[in-house]
Amino acid sequence: MANDAPIILCHGLFGWGPSELGGFPYWGTGRSVPSTLRRREASVGPISSTHDRACELAFQIRGGCVDYGEAHAKEAGHARFGRSYDELAALYPEWSEERPVHLVGHSMGAPTIWMLQHLLAEDYFGWGSNASWAKSLSCISGVLNGSTATYLHGCDPDTGLVKRGSIGETLGRLIELHIRLTGDLFDRFYDFDLDHWGISRIYGEPIESQIRRIEHSKMFEGTDNAAYSLTIQALLDQNARCQTHPDTYYFSYVTEQTFPAFLTSHHFPEPFMNPYAIPTSVYMGSATFEHPFYPGFQASDWWHNDGLVPVYSQMFPRISGQHPVGGEIPGRSHFRPGEWYYEMLNSVDHIDIVALPPAGKVGQQKKFYSDLYARLASL
Repeated sequence: MANDAPIILCHGLFGWGPSELGGFPYWGTGRSVPSTLRRREASVGPISSTHDRACELAFQIRGGCVDYGEAHAKEAGHARFGRSYDELAALYPEWSEERPVHLVGHSMGAPTIWMLQHLLAEDYFGWGSNASWAKSLSCISGVLNGSTATYLHGCDPDTGLVKRGSIGETLGRLIELHIRLTGDLFDRFYDFDLDHWGISRIYGEPIESQIRRIEHSKMFEGTDNAAYSLTIQALLDQNARCQTHPDTYYFSYVTEQTFPAFLTSHHFPEPFMNPYAIPTSVYMGSATFEHPFYPGFQASDWWHNDGLVPVYSQMFPRISGQHPVGGEIPGRSHFRPGEWYYEMLNSVDHIDIVALPPAGKVGQQKKFYSDLYARLASL
């Protein structure tokens, strides 16, 4: 049965909203939606924890002053309240069980929207909410089980915590990628959304200065940050806490752009992978670890990747908890709620599916979003 629930888009790590970077599109060419649906883009903390991002997303949709939770804020060491969104700024003030939304998340946006549904199910914000406020969750290149890339970029494989002194270098690498994509728009218009940590952008401040303030803050001393949130340790916990709810539709779109070597089965980037992602892809394609992360862990399961996230992680929640799998999306016209469905997007890297794809993939990206939105409209 067709529906008119709005589509809410949540960006990933180091992503941005529609009013940032001079309007440079995070969601690329996939802008058209069926006439029955409305499409809204959110802007949450690009390096904040999954929990903090989920809280920010909740209040951006419904309106009000962001409340991270008293106990959480005290434990993390940041302010309880964040930015305010009045009714005019809210993406969908009517949000309720009777007027649900479709949540779509790319990369870290996937565990963010799933965490949001978990908080809604707990009525974390005191709104009288439940899991049915989300009609569907669609995860694109989603970090549903963690990414081994986090251990290359400064997280300890034993604890998941960020190693002291590594965050500045990691931020620098990620900023280099964004500057390649957007030029000086990043330096002039990017917002780290860290007011609750006491880190606001100072007018005219060079980006290097803000990075130093972030690096020396308490943010990366514990678990309340994006780096830890994307580790296997963090997603083991989230998979156990967050439920797959019986009345919600779940979809996962899996990107990949590596191939296995003949003798070793190590994975290597295919031609035309985004050059920035190649070093990370090569690391993930052969990474081994001294200790297993969970019972049955096999490092080789995690080698196939899209440059930043293993395919194994993107498909559906699988490393803890009970999450029914419905099967592959292609060829189906009917989907059951309460089960995860997935689709492989072959020879598409983590960045191709958003931002600006290579010229030869613009049509592919347009078709992907057109099909996605039509599928959501039909539920």
